[in-house]
Amino acid sequence: MRVKEILRTATQAWSPAAQHPARLALGTAAQQLDASFNTSSALEIFEVDFADTSLDMKLRGTLPTSNRFHSLIWVAFDPEGSSGRLIGGSESGSVTVFSPDAILGVGEDAVIGQSHKHTGPVRALDYNRFQSNLVASGASDSEIYIWDLNNFSNPMTPGTKAQPAEDVSVVAWNSQVQHILASANPSGKAIVWDLRKNEPIIKISDHSNRMHCSGMLWHPDVATQLVLASEDDRLPVIQMWDLRFATSPLKVLESHTRGILSISWSQADPELLLSSGKDNRILCWNPNTGEVIYELPTANQWCFDVQWCPRNPALLSAASFDGRISVYSVMGGRLQQQQHSTVDQISASFDTSDPFGTGQTLPPLQVPQPSEETVIVPPLKKPPKWVRRPVGASFAFGGKLVTFENPTAAAQQQPIARQVQVSQVTTETEFLQRSAELQAALQSGSFTSFCHDKIRSAPSDAEQDIWRFLTVNFEDEARVKFLRLLGFSKDELQRKLRCESLHACFTVSDVESSNQRAEESGGAADGLSGRESPADFFSQLPKKEKDRAPFQIPVSSDTDGLISQALLVGNFEGAVDLCLNDGRYAEAILLSISGGEELLKKTQQHYLQRQTNSVSMVTPFAQSGSLGAPVGFMSGPSMSGPSVPPSSPPGPMMPAPPAPGFLSPTSLPGGPVPLFPVAAPGGAYLPLGAGYPQGGPGAPGAKSFSGAGVPPPPTGYFPWLNYTPPAPITAPVMGFPAEAPVPQDRIQVPPGAPQEPSKQVRGHQLPAEHVGQKEIPAEHMILKTTFSSLVQRCQLAAADPQTKRKLDDASKRLESLYDKLRDQALSPSILGGLHEISRCVSARNYQQGLEVHTQVVSSSNFSEISAFMPVLKVLMTIANKLAV
Repeated sequence: MRVKEILRTATQAWSPAAQHPARLALGTAAQQLDASFNTSSALEIFEVDFADTSLDMKLRGTLPTSNRFHSLIWVAFDPEGSSGRLIGGSESGSVTVFSPDAILGVGEDAVIGQSHKHTGPVRALDYNRFQSNLVASGASDSEIYIWDLNNFSNPMTPGTKAQPAEDVSVVAWNSQVQHILASANPSGKAIVWDLRKNEPIIKISDHSNRMHCSGMLWHPDVATQLVLASEDDRLPVIQMWDLRFATSPLKVLESHTRGILSISWSQADPELLLSSGKDNRILCWNPNTGEVIYELPTANQWCFDVQWCPRNPALLSAASFDGRISVYSVMGGRLQQQQHSTVDQISASFDTSDPFGTGQTLPPLQVPQPSEETVIVPPLKKPPKWVRRPVGASFAFGGKLVTFENPTAAAQQQPIARQVQVSQVTTETEFLQRSAELQAALQSGSFTSFCHDKIRSAPSDAEQDIWRFLTVNFEDEARVKFLRLLGFSKDELQRKLRCESLHACFTVSDVESSNQRAEESGGAADGLSGRESPADFFSQLPKKEKDRAPFQIPVSSDTDGLISQALLVGNFEGAVDLCLNDGRYAEAILLSISGGEELLKKTQQHYLQRQTNSVSMVTPFAQSGSLGAPVGFMSGPSMSGPSVPPSSPPGPMMPAPPAPGFLSPTSLPGGPVPLFPVAAPGGAYLPLGAGYPQGGPGAPGAKSFSGAGVPPPPTGYFPWLNYTPPAPITAPVMGFPAEAPVPQDRIQVPPGAPQEPSKQVRGHQLPAEHVGQKEIPAEHMILKTTFSSLVQRCQLAAADPQTKRKLDDASKRLESLYDKLRDQALSPSILGGLHEISRCVSARNYQQGLEVHTQVVSSSNFSEISAFMPVLKVLMTIANKLAV
């Protein structure tokens, strides 16, 4: 894309790369005329100002000269901080040294030195890249001189003149070896000179003898390679030679259709070689591949000189025979092209008056007006070297450093291998050492010793405590040691929990022993009265009874472990929820007593709802006397005392106010659990958390009973619980006769309670499923059939004990699902999801079943499905693993 332009017919030279801003020196070209036939000559310096968006360049200095220029170079020779030296070769054979500072207006004498040693036009000039004070010039008659700018009057020759004598069209210093100089003749011959020996060392020429050499350049990086350009229209090529194989060209670049006038090799990127030809084209080559990678949009004129800008490697200048100096960019962009009229330029160069003395003004020439058009110029096909990263680095995870570096070695014919280096950067050696120790502990499994080492090296007590707690996780009896670290002992915690539970509950045996002592002492009651609390009662017990542990929860499963952990932090509500979800109502009642009245009410309501859904038969008691004392007990496996036969006389009465019949505590591992009466559906009193006592009504094999209701419990029995007395039974339950006598061998009477042997209950055996459970609706029986069958298949296929235990637990927990199906307590969306899971299980597509399970859980009330949905997931996961 053209960025600057000026109308001049001149040879050109860019200022050295170190100077800023970039300037362009123009010397009037020899043997060329502009449209005005002006024969004057000058040396001008223009500044390339890209802040100015116009195409014009700013003229900074001008110097009239006596001769026109065949060649012009700007040397970075910098004595006393000057701008270098301009050296021109003229058509008269003189070589003149100019001061750019003087031309720019400093006021000094612009001409520093001049010599007329050459006998013909000086067409070739070049300077040494290593010693900028050395300049080579070439002229006619095979003349070559080496000039020293420090002593300009005494040049030297590189050796004996080449024979036969002919013009020297090009001289070029080697870019890598400072004492090597090359020269070329229009006949196509090139000579390489060694200035240390003052003789030629090699000669190269084309065997076709059609190579009319117009340009020669050394490779910027490879010392043994050079290119020759041919001006002959019969052979418009660029030949690349390697002096190591000088018998024939290494490569020939062929794209021009007519002779090549000028070439220029980029010093910033050796893969960019410019050429301009008589076919009105300016091409940019990759000399390594021979490919044309860019073509500049130029006017239809020959360009006789092209040069890369040393300061800005993306810029180049081109001098054409139509009197234009244009500056282009190879990076592309939007170009405003304006068509200039050559006729208009010629007309403007003459006087408008009549040249033949008539005095009449000539009419203006009718010429077309210049037009503008916008052209989008693409950039180079490949990014040039100066925009590529020479090096790069980036940090990666784990202290890795990734680096790359583009090679600076000389370009070769084969592709250069580029490597990426990955190295380890270590800045925190102590941290890496700790990391290595941790990795070693993880691999060997020596966690305990690792934690002990950390305890010993910990700088503070707080950090030592942290590592002590971590150590306990990997040791035996972790719970006991956790308590010890928290400042407790197992025995102390048990005693504390026992004392706290005694503030809210007591056992039946405590009351019986208290009543017995009251009888022995002549009726002075020390039992629980309507105004006494459990703590008052506990304070009156003998020491041996105080030492008993009524609050013991066995630790035998994962749920038990969670309950124990909840108790350790005082979370009674969480412990109660765990017991209720596990169906352990007795333990839930005990824990809720210690948690407060609200928690106890919540537990009672949960239990009553459970009993309402599952109990279809209640245990009636005989009509009590005036004091309300009950006459019957349910018999459990841990009940103490024999049954009272019908013929036994009534025992002594309990002290007033009488309490209702107490039920013996159910047996639990680890000791007794205290119970108290709770109103069940229909008015009977059942023990909370006890479920169905073995052999009691509703249990398998038990006989049914019917009878009158039981009076409400006295208000002073549990004064800290606001009980609402249940309504008495006034109608038969489950359709059995109300007058059926009860066999006396099925009735037990507490000590002191009156007996009414005249009332008997007839009973007959019923199947357990008809007595204790409702039927699952027929449309939902497929769920029980499918899930029960899946449990059986898994049990048959399971081999390890852990899986079997999970399956046994799953079989028990599925009962909560069947209970909700019997009670029709599930929403339609949950039932639909369960049936979809059932179909997946029947098809043994457990993965899809798990996906349906996830959808049901995410779209349902968790409290409604929490009792059975987790176990269904476990069951399908096991089935999928066992492939049953």
